[in-house]
Amino acid sequence: MDSSSCHRYCYLNTRKRLPTKPERNSQIKLVLFDMDGVLVDSISSWRHVHTHFSTNNDHAVKAYVQGKITDNEFIRHDVNQWKQDGQHIFKKELQSIFSTITLMNGAQTCIQQLQKYDVQIGIVSAGIDVLANKVATILNIPLVYANELETDLNGQLTGEGKVHVPLMQKDAVVEQIAYQLHLHQGEIAAVGNSCFDIPLLRSVGFGIAFQPDDDCIISEADEVIYKKDLTEVFNHLQPFLSKKMK
Repeated sequence: MDSSSCHRYCYLNTRKRLPTKPERNSQIKLVLFDMDGVLVDSISSWRHVHTHFSTNNDHAVKAYVQGKITDNEFIRHDVNQWKQDGQHIFKKELQSIFSTITLMNGAQTCIQQLQKYDVQIGIVSAGIDVLANKVATILNIPLVYANELETDLNGQLTGEGKVHVPLMQKDAVVEQIAYQLHLHQGEIAAVGNSCFDIPLLRSVGFGIAFQPDDDCIISEADEVIYKKDLTEVFNHLQPFLSKKMK
């Protein structure tokens, strides 16, 4: 696993211990998708907002990956950059900004095909919940775990956030979901695209690297999909789905 191959910064230089991969069950009962670069054709919902406001968070990303700031401090830093010059930002403005992001090719077909089987579907993303909830509504995905931007009673961003998915600890979220749904982690499949998704893939029975943005995730995946088409995910998962269709 070569952290030097990462597209930006590799958190593996900070976090050394990774979860032990569970034994795969013969049947997959839950499929978890990362959002940015997987369900949507945008590498980062955070970066998308930065592009809109002509700001840059590269130094904050580097500080976070190096363990110098926490997830909450990272969110606070980003939002305060957007609020430069005392600008007020409302949640509805983010909704407008995200309107230019499109679903990944094949996303609707993939989810619709999965929904024909006795399998649950969820989103596990360290991205922004405004976009995650929108994607979940469009694709009819019931489980959504993403990071929340706090607003006041007027819908204005306060600069604070609630971390539901720590960027470097997605395995903890998988453990939480498995416990809540009474599933063995070997009954779960996950789809990710970056080094930050390695704990996600390592904590489930079947991990898929989709359009990998970082080379280091490739060796951690059970399957690697280079074609920019999420229907390929369904094709790889179908043999492990229940024969019982809804």
